[in-house]
Amino acid sequence: MSRKTLVFLLAAPAACLLAVSPLSPSEEALLKSISADSLKGHVSFLSSDLLEGRDTPSRGLDIAAEYIATRFRALGLEPAGGDGYFQTANFATVIQPMDSFEMTIKLGGKDMAIPKDKANVNTQRAAEVKDAALFKLDLDAVDTLTPEQIEGKAVVWTMPENLFSMADDDRANFMRKAAHARTVLAKLKPALVLTTGFGGGMSGVRLRELADGGSTPPPGVFVRDQDAARMLGDLPAGPAAGSVTARIPAPEETPVKLKNVVALLRGEDLVLKDTYILLTAHYDHIGTRTSGDGDRINNGANDDASGTASVLEIAAAFAKAPQRPKRSIVFMTYFGEEKGLYGSRYYGKHPIFPLQKTIANLNLEQMGRTDDTEGSTEGKLTASGFNYTTLGEVLTASGKLTGITTWFHEKNNDAFFGRSDNQSLADAGVPAVTLAAAWIFPDYHRPGDEWNKLDYANMEKLDKTVALTLWRVANDPAPPKWIESNPKTAKYVKAYQALHAVEQ
Repeated sequence: MSRKTLVFLLAAPAACLLAVSPLSPSEEALLKSISADSLKGHVSFLSSDLLEGRDTPSRGLDIAAEYIATRFRALGLEPAGGDGYFQTANFATVIQPMDSFEMTIKLGGKDMAIPKDKANVNTQRAAEVKDAALFKLDLDAVDTLTPEQIEGKAVVWTMPENLFSMADDDRANFMRKAAHARTVLAKLKPALVLTTGFGGGMSGVRLRELADGGSTPPPGVFVRDQDAARMLGDLPAGPAAGSVTARIPAPEETPVKLKNVVALLRGEDLVLKDTYILLTAHYDHIGTRTSGDGDRINNGANDDASGTASVLEIAAAFAKAPQRPKRSIVFMTYFGEEKGLYGSRYYGKHPIFPLQKTIANLNLEQMGRTDDTEGSTEGKLTASGFNYTTLGEVLTASGKLTGITTWFHEKNNDAFFGRSDNQSLADAGVPAVTLAAAWIFPDYHRPGDEWNKLDYANMEKLDKTVALTLWRVANDPAPPKWIESNPKTAKYVKAYQALHAVEQ
């Protein structure tokens, strides 16, 4: 694919309310203090070996949280986390022992014992399952199921062999169906849920939110044995002439407190100050490799110390500015993005500020490296879901004033929409995008992602563009909107309408 098909300018519509206009004195004062050297200082600390890759949870992650809170405190921003600057979440780390695991599937006159190394278990309790009848699930018909069909059964559903080569929209649609099926099944009390496939599955340490109340989900087993996967995959939907017997050991759980770090700059308009814009990034990374020669610390300088440093630097610019915006701005850094968007999803379920009053979310990822694997992105800024919301128009107009060109990747801009923390707010209906300098860069999730490889002069320009966008959205009486003419926004438009239904 040629560069011409990958990159093109996004011009704001001529009639756009926020068309290009000269910087006002307030905007000039706001952008003046954003500094490449300051950004370098933040990134070099957050991605230092001292923090050991900021895994969730870890000592290094806690040090990073304290550093961020200290910077917010020094700026005089309001603590907004409930526990000072911390929104504390009760989780547990989960390790699944497999020494006593046993599973046998009886089907077609065969008894298939599933080896321990061909199964991944996800359970909150020990389970003994004896001759549970098989039921093959049709993901498109889960809403028609009844308790009589499912209770006490071993429910089977199959991941397609071509899952990871599917078109992005098809894969995302399948994953949404699977997530919905798990929610439905939890209420129908199956004895066991079997997922079959030819790769993937759960392994290592997991995280689980320790929520009060609610039902305990059924034990889940991901079966990677190819013979068993093919036999179960070939079953027609509905009851099957087979059964499952299994012994599943209880998981080993260790409670842990995890923290989103949250600060508030209150707006000055008597009405609009009670509406909020979120500027966010995740401050975690993937920790340290357990084996291998040489450097084993995944420092995560670009992913995402650069985003966290940008939040801190833009927060400082707003705190020092002689004039405050009309709307309030929330500066927040999340835990656990690398484990599965845990911090942002926690905030989405436990918002500090009403989601109905949250007009937008700009999330920052990979703001420092311009050495995209397809070519340099120096002087360019992109966003996931660029043409999903009107935020893209404001960003493009801001870039024209800061010397930054907005660009669009035909595949990655949509594909990355669901891979970062903007997704958690978008699912709730809030117009939300993730901004980045480049989507794919060398050293991604490797020890080589270190602070001295970032382009801080370019990062300064990008942060000025983000700050100007944030300022203009915060001062515009009209909030950003989902672009309804784009069919890919339909679910978000629906969520937005549900979120604001009470107001109408």
